[in-house]
Amino acid sequence: MPSIQNSFVPVALVAFVPTISILFTLNYNDNELVSQIFFILCKFWLFIAPAYWYLRVDKKSPSWSLPPRDGIVMGGISGIIMSSIIIVMWLVFGDTLDTDSMVSELESTGLTEFRVFLAGMIYWIFLNSLLEEYVFRWFVTIKAIDLLGSEARAIVLSAILFTLHHAVALHYFGFVWWQTAMACVGLISAAAIWSWLYVRYSSVWVCWFSHAICDVAVFGLGYLIIFG
Repeated sequence: MPSIQNSFVPVALVAFVPTISILFTLNYNDNELVSQIFFILCKFWLFIAPAYWYLRVDKKSPSWSLPPRDGIVMGGISGIIMSSIIIVMWLVFGDTLDTDSMVSELESTGLTEFRVFLAGMIYWIFLNSLLEEYVFRWFVTIKAIDLLGSEARAIVLSAILFTLHHAVALHYFGFVWWQTAMACVGLISAAAIWSWLYVRYSSVWVCWFSHAICDVAVFGLGYLIIFG
């Protein structure tokens, strides 16, 4: 029987929190202030829980190291390639999206105002992407390796868990089933690549760099949808 350190418990403590946050915000609650408070609390939990587990349960010491140069290069190349795919998919399938429903859903968040959109873009590109890499690539992937005893299976599990809350969000933003399915294929692929980058280079910064580049493309398209 696996110990608690090598069980699904640490993964479950964080992996489903983004999905819970989205469901609460978009489905179960109509008060924007309450939604924002819950959103912040979820982000705080995602930051604190992995660190607490690593330091207090696993009893390990923090490790600080600069990312390898070849890792940064690989992160940049992968980010540019995936961003190009995102843009191509938008050019091919963008007309099939119900952008009016997307904009209507975003109005309650304030993101349809340019200053709020700009602040949100900076947050998601530079901070939220880093938090997601910290949670899903560092903590979830490593704990999944401990649990499953296989890097490949751990990468697949981490990628699926990462995709879950994005799929839920896309549903609420008006994606139909086949659009969500296509997006999930892309998300799982990207998440698997980022997990592989982490396993290969042992640096969150490598996969974060790739992730941030992709988010630049996503927010560029978001700008076109809202303001274009």
